Order: sequence, then structure tokens, then C-alpha cells
Amino acid sequence: MAFLDETPQRWDRPEFPALRDLLVQAYPRRQDAYDLAAEAGLLVGTFPEHDSMRTTWTALIRVLGDQARLRALVEKAAADPHVASYRSRLTEMLSAEPSVPVPYERSTDGSWWRGSDESPKAAERLRLERLMSPRSRLVGIELAEQVIAMARSVAKLSLRFGGETAFGTGFLIADDRLLTNHHNVYSKYGAVTSVVAEFDHDLGEHEVRLVRRGIVDSIISDPAGDWAVVTLESAVDRPPLKLGTPFEVSIDDLVVIIQHPLGAFKKFALEPLAVRYVDKDVIQYVADTQQGSSGSPVFNEKMHVIALHRAEAQGDTEATWRNQGSRIEPIMRWLYERGVAFETNCQDHNE
Repeated sequence: MAFLDETPQRWDRPEFPALRDLLVQAYPRRQDAYDLAAEAGLLVGTFPEHDSMRTTWTALIRVLGDQARLRALVEKAAADPHVASYRSRLTEMLSAEPSVPVPYERSTDGSWWRGSDESPKAAERLRLERLMSPRSRLVGIELAEQVIAMARSVAKLSLRFGGETAFGTGFLIADDRLLTNHHNVYSKYGAVTSVVAEFDHDLGEHEVRLVRRGIVDSIISDPAGDWAVVTLESAVDRPPLKLGTPFEVSIDDLVVIIQHPLGAFKKFALEPLAVRYVDKDVIQYVADTQQGSSGSPVFNEKMHVIALHRAEAQGDTEATWRNQGSRIEPIMRWLYERGVAFETNCQDHNE
């Protein structure tokens, strides 16, 4: 049975949280969610009222499931021209086995997360800093031009683990190699059996959309560091992203993340004063990401790749605001030691 028709709903399976997060992105306003649910046949007086849209959509999906109207809502959403950028993902949710984000297995003792903001009180402080700190959102127009140029080298990864499908993000470090997360290609499902990189999965006009298959037998990875390199079946005519920066990464630095959140069309997050913690292994930042963004490049204001995005913190408040990426320098050393060629913004990447 397709998950949309399942009763009672089993929220331990990944499809329901993935659908919820997708609908939160597509319909962040309460009135729009109400109108959509009404069109789908929601019984009068049963729309759930909650403080956050995340909680509202969670409850609404449960209510619609009980009323056997969940599939009707997703069908209405997939046909809605106002959310066209999410159409392909919404349509996929109607299938028997929709792709879901690759699960990221975190340690149970909290050691996967770094920094001094682990407590709920500190997390709330971080949230308030993001909302209330004075900041300038004015940036040079050349940054926008660079984001557009760099985005051509970032790809949505459509992944298959035998009978399971999933998605993530990756980016070129050579004309025939992608960097992504280890957990994108080795998960609780086992080793990946198929990788397809879609470089033009966006709303732009393309005569021919660039797609390449990955060679799964040639994947090399570091489970501890959570990074992996996927070799493509043939090279692409796109510039690889240069790794590293000669500039220091510091608290309050701006970050840019080019990503495929929820497996949807390509987007980017730009956050001034984003960096909240830095050490030799990780960078933590406040920026908008979603499941499916794992494997995205994290840039500084010079559009130098400074990290590989890997995780969000757990919890309703934290998951919205706290992100962590693996610093690119250890990855560069790892690539160099294995003879994997890449380009860099630094003079000496073997130090």
C-alpha cells in the first residue's frame, strides 16, 4: 500500500516527515494550507490550529489520513501553479515508492555535534540571535553573478539502494568527479546501487538538461569524516568548484549554500553573520537548509568552498536554525593523499 493511503499512519517511516517538510516549504502560510485542505475535502471544523506551520502540517496530514483525503490534497498541490517549483517532488509523493532523504545516522551521545550551543537554552539564544541581531543584508551584485555561475556545478543526486530510492546533493571537484557525503551513498539501506547526477534540476530554460550516471563501483569515501567522491561515467563541460580559501573563517562570517532541499529544484541560502562556531574539523552556521541538502557546498563571501554541508541538529527549534558542515581542509588533505585531483583557491593544499 502506498504511504498516502496508509491508516493508521506510521511516522517511523521516512515518507511522512518528508511530505510534511515539503508541504511546509510549499505552503508556509496557514490560509494557503487551509484553502488547499478544503479543496481536498477536509471536513469542516477539523483543520488543526497550532503555533507553528510544522506542527500544523504534521497534525493536518494525520487528520487528512483519517478522513482518507491525504492523496487528494497531494494531487491538488501537485497541480497548483503557485507552487510549480515543488511540482516534481509532489508528483513523486503520489507514487508507491517516492524518494526520501538519505537518513543520517548520528551518534547517540551527541558527539557528532560541536560547540557550546548544545543545551536547549543555548539553542534558544542562538535562535534569538538569528532573528534579532542587527545585520546588513546588502551584498555586492557580483556575488549574485558568482552564485549563478557556481550553481551550474552543483547537482541533485538521485540515489537507489536496491529497491529503496533517495536523494541528496553533490558538486563537481573535477570534470568527472563529484564530492558529496558518505551517508548519501552508504546508509542503513546498504551501499548505493545507482547514482544519477542532475546538474540542471531547476526552473531555468535548458535546451538539453545535463545528466550523468555515477560509477558506483568506483566510489571512495571516509565514513568517519562523512565525505565521498563519486566518479561520473563521462566528463561534463562544467567548471569544477575550487576548494579551500586563503582567508580565515571566523564567527559572524557570511555563508552561501547551493543545494537541492527536499530533492526539489536548485536553490541557494545566503546568510550574513551566519557562522557561529569554528574548529579544525567543523563549521556551524545558521542558514536555511532542508533534508536533501546534505552534500552541498558551503561558500564564504568570496565564493570559496569552505565546508561540505552534512547535518542539521535534532529538535523542532534546532533543526530550523542550526547546521553543521565538515571543514574543507581535512577533505582536501584526504583527497591529496589518495591522488584525487582537484582545484583549489590556496597556493599550497598539501599543508
